[in-house]
Amino acid sequence: MHLYTLIAVFPLLAAICLAVAGRWIGERSHKLGIPAVGMSFGLSVAAFVEVFHNGPQSIPLYRLLQSGNLAIDLGFYIDQLTVLLLLLVTGVGVIVHIYSSRYMIGDPRYSRFFALIGFFTSAMVMLVMSRNLLMMYMCWEVMGICSYLLISHWAQRQAAAKAATKAFLVNSVADVGLGLGVIVTFYTFGTLDIPEILERATTIRGQTTNLLGWASLEFPVQTTTLIMLLLFTGAMGKSAQFPLHVWLPFAMEAPTPVSALIHAATMVNAGPFLLVRFSPLLMLSPAAMSVIAVVGATTALFAAFVSLTQTDIKRILAYSTISQIGFMIMTCGLGAFVAAIFHLVAHGFLKGFLFLSTGNALQAVADHHRHSAASLHDSRAPVPGTSLIAALILSCIAPLILFAGPYEAMWTVHQTPAARLAFWIIGLGTVFFTSMYLFRGIVSFFPESLTVAGSTVWPQVFSLPHGFTVLTGAAVLYGALFGFSTWFAAFLLPPSSTVPSAAPISLRFLWPLLAALAGWGFAYALHVTPRPVAFVDTGPAKWLYMLFWNKLYIDEIYNALFVNGLVRCGATLLSRFDARIVDGSVNGVGWLTRFTSTALSRFDARIVDGGVNGAAWLTRFTSTVSMWWDTSIIDGAVRRVSFLVELASYRVRMLQTGQVQRYALLAVMGAFLILGWYLWR
Repeated sequence: MHLYTLIAVFPLLAAICLAVAGRWIGERSHKLGIPAVGMSFGLSVAAFVEVFHNGPQSIPLYRLLQSGNLAIDLGFYIDQLTVLLLLLVTGVGVIVHIYSSRYMIGDPRYSRFFALIGFFTSAMVMLVMSRNLLMMYMCWEVMGICSYLLISHWAQRQAAAKAATKAFLVNSVADVGLGLGVIVTFYTFGTLDIPEILERATTIRGQTTNLLGWASLEFPVQTTTLIMLLLFTGAMGKSAQFPLHVWLPFAMEAPTPVSALIHAATMVNAGPFLLVRFSPLLMLSPAAMSVIAVVGATTALFAAFVSLTQTDIKRILAYSTISQIGFMIMTCGLGAFVAAIFHLVAHGFLKGFLFLSTGNALQAVADHHRHSAASLHDSRAPVPGTSLIAALILSCIAPLILFAGPYEAMWTVHQTPAARLAFWIIGLGTVFFTSMYLFRGIVSFFPESLTVAGSTVWPQVFSLPHGFTVLTGAAVLYGALFGFSTWFAAFLLPPSSTVPSAAPISLRFLWPLLAALAGWGFAYALHVTPRPVAFVDTGPAKWLYMLFWNKLYIDEIYNALFVNGLVRCGATLLSRFDARIVDGSVNGVGWLTRFTSTALSRFDARIVDGGVNGAAWLTRFTSTVSMWWDTSIIDGAVRRVSFLVELASYRVRMLQTGQVQRYALLAVMGAFLILGWYLWR
C-alpha cells in the first residue's frame, strides 16, 4: 500500500471501528477520531511537499471491474489541485474533530457522531484523490448519505428530520444529472480515467450528440457542452446553487461542527472542485461556460441580498456560504480557475473559523436554539467607537487584497476577456457587501458588553481588544495569503503555462476603497436608524425587502409546485390505489378464494365423494356378484362334477362283480378269431 493512500484510510478505519465498537468506546471516541484525521493532515502536508518538488503522483489500487472493453481501475491521482484540497479538508477536519470533542459532550450518540464525521471526511478525501470518474461518483453519493445522517443527528427535533430529508432529496435529484454525465463521458471517451479523459479532451472538439435520436428527430448538441452541463447539474446540488440551494440554510439544524464541516471542508466545495478538475473539457464549451457563469452570478447576488435581510446568525452564514460558492462557480464559468480555487481554500478556512466562533458565542449565552443576532446585541444601542474603527479598518482590507496586482492576475491567467470585466464588476460588489458583513459581525460579536437575564456575560467570553486582535490577525493572515497569489497561480497551473504580470496599482484603486466606505456607511446607517426614511419607507424598498426576506419565495414555490402537489397527488393516488387496486385485489383474492373453495366443495361432494361412493357401490356389487358366482356357479359346478364322479365311480363299482376275467378271455379269443379270419382270407 502506498503511503499517501493512508490519507483516506485513517479516517475510514476510525469510522469503521467507532461504528462497530462505539457502544464500548463511548465518550472516548474522539481519542480515536482526532488522531486519525490528524495523521491524514500530516500525510497531506507530506503529499504537498512531494507534489511541489516532483509533480503529480499516480497511485493505482486495483481493478474493480473487467467486462469486454470496459475496465474500471480504481486509483488515486495526486496533483497540485488535489493537495490544496487535501490540506483544506484534513486541516479543517481535524479542527472540527477537536472542537466536537467538547461541543458534543453528553450527547447520547457521541460515538455515532464521530463515526459519521470521520466517514464524511474520508469520503471527501477520496473524492478529491479519485483518478476514476466512477470512484468519484461513488464518493459523491456517500457524502450525500453522510450529510443526511449528520443533519438529522438530533432527529428527535422535527425540524432536523425535515432538513435532512430536504437535503437528501435535492441532492438526489441533482445527482441524476451527474450520473448521466458519467455515462455520457464513458460513451464518448471509452474510459473513466480522469487524466486520460482530460488528455483526450481536444480530440472531441466539434463533436455533436443527437439528443433526440431515439425519437428519430434531430437535435444536435456539442458533446463537451452536454457532458459539462450534466456534471454541473450534480455540482449545483452539492454546492447549493440557485435554484437547488434550498437545502443548505435548513442544514443549520445540524450541530455546529457539522455546519462547519459542510460549509468549510466538504460537500459545498465539491462543485467548484469538479469544475476545476474538468477545466480542460469546460474550456472547449463556451455555451457551458456561459450557463455556469450565469448560474453562479445569480446565486452569488441572490444569496448576498437574502443574507442582508436575515436575523438568524447561522442562516446569515449559510447564505454567505451560498453567495461565496456562487462567486467560485461564476469564476469557473469565466475561466478564472486559479482564482476559484484560491477563493475556495481561503473561504474554507475563514468559514470554519466563523462557524466555530458562532458556536462558542451561542453556547456562551446558553441559547442553542434561538440564533437571533438581535439576542446578542440590541440594534438600537449606541455603537462603541472602537467597534466602528475596527469595522472600517477591516472593510478597507478587502479592496487591498482583492484589487492587488497578483490577485487580479489569477483572474486573467487563462486570458479570457470576460474575466477582466467580471473581475471589476463582481469585485466592487464583493467589497461593498463584505464591508456590510464585517460591520454587522463586529457590532454583533464584539460589543462593549452583553446583558442576558440581567447579568453581563460577554466580557467573560470575549473582550473587545481580544476580539479585535483575533480579527485583525485573521485579516493579516488572509492578506498574507493573497501576497503569495503569484506563487499560488504558478503552482496550480501546468508547467507549460505562464502567469501574466500584474498591472501596477494606480488611481483606479480609489474605486474599490470608495465601495468599501460606501458599504460601511450604509451598514452604519441601517444600524443606528432602524428605519431610514429615504430607503425603507418607500414602497419599492419595502417590496424588495420582503421579497428577499422571504428568499424570493423559492421554498413556497417548491412547496406549491412539487411538495404539496406531489403529496396531494400521492394521497389521491394512494387512496384510489388503495381502494381500487389494493383493496380490490384483496377483495378479489377473497372472492376467488371463496369461489374456489365453493367449487372445490361441490367437486368434492359431487365428483370426489360421488366417485368414491360409486367405487364403493361397484366394489360391493362386484363382491356380491363374485360371491354369488363363487357360491352358485363355481361351487354348484364343483358339486355337480363331484356328483358325476361319484356316480361314475359307483357305476364302475357296480361292474366289478368278479366277471372281469371272463370278459377278458372272451376278448382275447375274439381277437384271435379276427386275426385268423384276416390271415385265412
